[in-house]
Amino acid sequence: MIIDCAVYRDGVRETTPDDSAALDAALAGLGTDDFLWIGIANPTSDELHRIAGPLSLHPLAVEDALEAHQRPKIEKYEDHTFMSIRTVSYSDDDITTHEVNIFLGPNYLLTVRHGGPELHGARKAAESMIEHLSHGPTAALYAVVDSIVDHYEDVATELETDVQEVESSVFSAQRSNDSTRIYRLKRETLEFRRAVMPLREPVHRFATVSAPERARPYFRDISDHLSRAAESIDSIDHLLDNALNAHLAQLSVQQNEDMRKLTAGATIFAVPTAIAGVYGMNFEHMPELSWTYGYPACLAVIGALCLYIYSRFKRSGWL
Repeated sequence: MIIDCAVYRDGVRETTPDDSAALDAALAGLGTDDFLWIGIANPTSDELHRIAGPLSLHPLAVEDALEAHQRPKIEKYEDHTFMSIRTVSYSDDDITTHEVNIFLGPNYLLTVRHGGPELHGARKAAESMIEHLSHGPTAALYAVVDSIVDHYEDVATELETDVQEVESSVFSAQRSNDSTRIYRLKRETLEFRRAVMPLREPVHRFATVSAPERARPYFRDISDHLSRAAESIDSIDHLLDNALNAHLAQLSVQQNEDMRKLTAGATIFAVPTAIAGVYGMNFEHMPELSWTYGYPACLAVIGALCLYIYSRFKRSGWL
């Protein structure tokens, strides 16, 4: 469905009906510096083709816009540019991505959103800068892409905060099962990487070659933001690798500690077991067997030996 449709004349908005006849009339009435900005969400094939006709969109680009599983990319067609970009949100150790497909023509901008956050905020921010928006549809494209890419850095900051929590947990004195969370964060980081990394080269190429001369500094700024987000992703991935290795090392140390304690305990109990085993044999002549204090003396010897062994293990740090 069409969320918003407006003509911008010298950067000033004029709301336009969204039917095909109105779109044809709006396009025919556009001046040199005017452009049409259409925003649609989760369109059906009929809805998108109804808009694609007046805008003369390439059928392959329309097909890509209908399928919400495109790799982030920028493709140049004869009279328009097609861009596929992913929005990213993060909550409770879970990265969620949605797709926004954008058509940039000489006098129009069409955004096709498949789920995810609305782009109304980007449109309002652009409309507040009339002079900037008067530069044409490329300025509107910048507003949309910049709002999406800026959020990448916010997501990266939130991920880094969670990674720091994992690091603190790994090196804490308490035992915890951090491996599950580490693997989950690594999986979400991979999803984040798939949204950001493929976009770096196309945006850089667009900023240096395809964009109008006066718009290139703005898209170079977006390219810089993408580079910072990519560096943050690499940093997060390395931190998670280090945290996982540290966690596995901690587990190994803890297992060694447990084995030493078990070994010390088994050694202590081996002494009374051995003595009791000897005196449990059915022999008639055994040392101190007929002595009145033989049984208490045996228990005292066993206790003394166990206490001695325990003290030696305690001093050596095994207990």
